[in-house]
Amino acid sequence: MSHKSICATILAASLIGMISPSSATSNATSSERLIDPLNFNEDPAALPDLPAPEDLSPPVIEPLVMPESELQAPPLSGPAGQVAKPTGTELSELEQTIRDLIFSEADIQKAGFSPKQIDALAEAYALRKFRPVWFEDQSLTPLANHLVTEIRKAPAHGLDPQAYGVRQLASILAVMEASNATATLHEIAVVELQLTRAFATYGAHIAGGVVRPTKVLKNVFISPQVPKLNDMLTQMEETRSLAQFFDGLEPEAPSYDILKDQLARYNAALTSDYPVYIEDGPSIRPGDTGGRVAQLEKRLQAEGYAPYYSGYTGTSEVEVPPTFYNDDMVELVKDFQKRHGLTVDGVVGKKTRAALNASLEDRRNQILVNLERMRWDDPLPSGRYVKVNVAEQMVRVMEGTDVLYETRSVVGKPRNATPLFSDTFEYAEINPTWGVPWSIATNEYLPKLRKNASALSGTGINVYKNGKRVDPTAINWSNVSKRKFGYQLRQKAGRKNALGAVKYMFPNKHNIYLHDTPSKRLFNKDQRAFSHGCIRVQDPFTFGEVLLSGSGHSRAKMEKLRARGKTVRLKLTETVPVHLRYYTAFAGVDGELQFREDIYKQDKAILEALLTSQDAFKMKMASTY
Repeated sequence: MSHKSICATILAASLIGMISPSSATSNATSSERLIDPLNFNEDPAALPDLPAPEDLSPPVIEPLVMPESELQAPPLSGPAGQVAKPTGTELSELEQTIRDLIFSEADIQKAGFSPKQIDALAEAYALRKFRPVWFEDQSLTPLANHLVTEIRKAPAHGLDPQAYGVRQLASILAVMEASNATATLHEIAVVELQLTRAFATYGAHIAGGVVRPTKVLKNVFISPQVPKLNDMLTQMEETRSLAQFFDGLEPEAPSYDILKDQLARYNAALTSDYPVYIEDGPSIRPGDTGGRVAQLEKRLQAEGYAPYYSGYTGTSEVEVPPTFYNDDMVELVKDFQKRHGLTVDGVVGKKTRAALNASLEDRRNQILVNLERMRWDDPLPSGRYVKVNVAEQMVRVMEGTDVLYETRSVVGKPRNATPLFSDTFEYAEINPTWGVPWSIATNEYLPKLRKNASALSGTGINVYKNGKRVDPTAINWSNVSKRKFGYQLRQKAGRKNALGAVKYMFPNKHNIYLHDTPSKRLFNKDQRAFSHGCIRVQDPFTFGEVLLSGSGHSRAKMEKLRARGKTVRLKLTETVPVHLRYYTAFAGVDGELQFREDIYKQDKAILEALLTSQDAFKMKMASTY
């Protein structure tokens, strides 16, 4: 192939999708913006997607539209303008060309790179003295095609490979590898940087997710960690295997691999005959008969539960599923209920039927969303840590991937949602007092005091003004407004205290902590979102025994201090991180897939941002090849 042909091929790949400018804006408003793959703080112009020349089996997803301001992924380098042009002279011809391309503003922008992308590339390539990653002696190395192979695995993560320009890259590499193909040093340098961009973006998305949670969700304060581009390149070259390198970027939690497997299963199920639904009607109880029992059996089979009647495969019109709800099927239903956080009684009531009737698309999308959530997580700490799954209403003390202890919890109700963030435990407080938050004081206690100035009698709650205790019956509460509520309410330690016998503190701006409660009945419920935001622990002393064991505080010591009635703090002498997270799909300790109700209605926003972001990346890639 002639030099002219190579130029024409690369140019054609760059111009595909620019043929119909009107299509670039048909689905975007002026308020929307697209994401730059190397730096996500820019507003590049919207461009149309490329046609698909080959089948790479991307996830079967319908694109959703949301404002581009809700989308993000982390930058791979520092602020713009920090990298000065190096002056070294001991460079090969290709290294010199890469350097000149990066620092020639007109040339590199013409090649499709934005100013902030250029800074990220300049920093990384300057540190490696502009040594190419994907070429050697001006010839492609096998690593370049290995990169394309790895990016084609993106659907396993719920990501679209075309968001990283995989088809365009594959076409360009094929042309450059033709036996009679020649390319200029400038063309080689452009392809070098395009490959690095695809590598960086794909790696960043696996390591830290596609969506910036703080921009998409309220009350979420999670900042995913993404390694710098230079560190990624160095680690990849030390690993000497792209497959191993990308595997190493994945979240360490076992749930991630299990959700990947389940994503493949649900995608496959979506291509088969659609399962039947269980018709509305009264609860199905053990011993019941009828057509709805047969529907139940088919639905359980579609959800991956082994049919209790081994002779029925659900694939033959001749075979008829049993219509008697016997003990074997009851056990399958109980297993299903357990994995969905429902009352485990074998009775198919409204909640169980609704969970069984959830569409396969919805379940698949739920998995997509939670794969993204897990990509936001920090690497696992070396020692013990506490993880709270707010959607599951469970608290676990972990070490690595091992569960040392778990207990039920009560979390914030939807209007007082528990915020999601990470911090570090500092101390436990035995016999705590409770400073009633302003919102609770004004929204709950003020209306009671207006009706009866003695409403706090017997509650252990005292009223203070400017630090001095005052008599609530001497106050005309009808003249006190929420806006000018100048009082503080504090509940003394004791059996009636809302925080119970102990609270576990990781001081934070959200005023969130874990604590005991005198009201234990709520722990018996399947769904336990009833608090004002803090996290109530069902068995606080057993939890504390595990949490504080490394700091020399035993359960016996805690209970002895409790009996004395005085408020005492026990400091932690070891670092124990705490992570408040929200997973509606995850793997249980037995490795089985579990789903939970989206009590805070977050899944839809994440799904829209994830899919729209992937579509935005595809559109951007169409403009740069």
